[in-house]
Amino acid sequence: MSMVLLIDDEPGMGQLVRMSLDDDGARVVQVKDLAEAIAAARKERPSAVLLDLSLGNQDGLTLLPQLREEPSLTEVPIIVFTIHNSREREAIEEGADGFVAKPFKAASLRDVIEEHIGSR
Repeated sequence: MSMVLLIDDEPGMGQLVRMSLDDDGARVVQVKDLAEAIAAARKERPSAVLLDLSLGNQDGLTLLPQLREEPSLTEVPIIVFTIHNSREREAIEEGADGFVAKPFKAASLRDVIEEHIGSR
């Protein structure tokens, strides 16, 4: 794994994800909205995107089509990352490549990311 783009407006979540992926040597870049995500994707070329569904007053799933249209992300797996387990099916139907429920176990997060990076 090289770089994971985390779209999540909770500052502490970045630290948790970093600690979880540290053993794999992954670098995590956290952003809080679509504009920052696009800018970071163009600059950093992520291996995977973790997209939170609760971004302040915005539903993260509404960002998915715009992320898919971004040329630097067309081949990058986008994994939905949320406390709302009931939204897994919806997220997959809307085009997410994977789903990770919060709270998460570090090994589970690593496995999902590695699975999707390996399949690209």
